[in-house]
Amino acid sequence: MGEGGNGYQGGAGNGSGQGAGQHGGAGNGSGHQGFGIENAQLINVDIIIGVANIIILLILLYMYLGSYREFKSKFTFGLVAFTFLLLLQNVMFTVFLLTYQGFRGPDMGTPIFFLNIIEFFALSILLWVTRE
Repeated sequence: MGEGGNGYQGGAGNGSGQGAGQHGGAGNGSGHQGFGIENAQLINVDIIIGVANIIILLILLYMYLGSYREFKSKFTFGLVAFTFLLLLQNVMFTVFLLTYQGFRGPDMGTPIFFLNIIEFFALSILLWVTRE
């Protein structure tokens, strides 16, 4: 990070993520979340949920490919394409979380958590319905 960068939650910083935050204390760049979990810890939970989403998508892709081989319909092709693209998005995003520090910025853990957990439940429902 360059000189004079922003500290935690918009306070003036020294470029290292250290600086006075808006809530009175000195920021440490890690960011506390509303429910008491450090941002870095929440990002790790986000990565675990992302991997779970990838696993569910791989299972769905396997099932949809089997259906496509059997039926060869536009609908099953659409399911295969949709699942493949969603799988690609999840793999890329999880890799970015693992490797690119820009995705680990202050307060990024909470929104990513809610997006990933909602997707996890949606994919779980889709897997349950598909298996029926």
